[in-house]
Amino acid sequence: MSIIATGILSLMTAGLPEIMWLGNPASSASAVSYGMGECGFMEASALGILENPSLLGIAGNGLQVEFSAGMDFFVEKRTRLVYDQFENSIGESEYAFNRGIDFLPGGVALAVRGWGGLPESFAFAAGWRVPSFFGYSYERTVRDDAYVITGNEELDVTGMLNEFVLAVSFIPSDVFSFGLAGGYVTGSRDVTWEVTHVDPSLDSTFSHRSESMNGIVTRGSILFAPHRRVFVSAALEYPMPLSISPRSDGDPVTWNVLSETDYDLDMPMTLRLGSIYIPGNSLKSRFIGGFFWSSDGSLEFEGDNLGLKNSWGVNAGVENTLPGGPVARFGFGYRRSPQASALDRMSFTAGLGFCVGEWNLDVGASFSPDRWRQTEITGLPSFVPGDSLTIEETDTRVMISISRVFDL
Repeated sequence: MSIIATGILSLMTAGLPEIMWLGNPASSASAVSYGMGECGFMEASALGILENPSLLGIAGNGLQVEFSAGMDFFVEKRTRLVYDQFENSIGESEYAFNRGIDFLPGGVALAVRGWGGLPESFAFAAGWRVPSFFGYSYERTVRDDAYVITGNEELDVTGMLNEFVLAVSFIPSDVFSFGLAGGYVTGSRDVTWEVTHVDPSLDSTFSHRSESMNGIVTRGSILFAPHRRVFVSAALEYPMPLSISPRSDGDPVTWNVLSETDYDLDMPMTLRLGSIYIPGNSLKSRFIGGFFWSSDGSLEFEGDNLGLKNSWGVNAGVENTLPGGPVARFGFGYRRSPQASALDRMSFTAGLGFCVGEWNLDVGASFSPDRWRQTEITGLPSFVPGDSLTIEETDTRVMISISRVFDL
């Protein structure tokens, strides 16, 4: 069984990106780490601590608060080869051109260390973050073999997962810190499909499917500082199965989904590794790197393997404080797709940080280009062997964070 999960139509005539059913991961909630390769796992901010609670060991004393939000710009162009009467290729024809702008919530969090009578070796954090979101808009003009317009087709996918997290850390020394975190995951996904025809004698189609989701995730991490300028961390993230409740209305269509009734979907266990290096130069440079491995290949539904592969990814970034100016950041990220290598994602990032009084204002941006052919990916709905459909995508995200540390 391939994982063609909720919200995908078996009637679609073109390949669809995997983020529609697997979700588009928001690998970082902080604009600081967004500018440094989206390596949020090693960002010692209030939002980064929700993902890696052991980072409380290098957080300063006081109350740290952080808020972030942004926008996601998605552009997709679909083309097909055009053949003459002798079946020779004579060029490409635009099949669809889709653009979408979505609000990208990051999260809000607070971290506390050295509060009141609490010992210096104890700290905690709490907050809300968005680990992934579902956003995709598809629209095309339907034409016959003579390129005469016969109708219009639209598909709209919205929704996101919310995670409410509580994290604690024990810091026995300057060398080690240990952290635990637990989160409640809840969210929804909505899919609307509509087809209209030029011919008034043909009935239009409007169908809608919505799903609510909830689950639990736990994390444990350790931070090791062998030198005052070097920090290494490892973490294990273990989510419980995600409980999904679907509901369909509108015109009856054949939805290509795992189940039409309530069901539990396995979620992958994830191992993360990361490091920070501070050389101590005049630019106050900071180098950050991260790696993750996810056990997607072991996921099953009702005893059948979901047909995925284990995924992994790397992130790296650098930060420099410009003389008399802002903090400049650059980075790179690579994520291996659990579906097919053609859907692997690269991202290039940059960002700036400013001090506004006692507040920090940070801006981070990432750009991810991609190009793949439908024939390169099996398991998509309405997969057509030999189809010449080519998909070119760009995903641009901009994130803004506001943070401050209050003395206690």
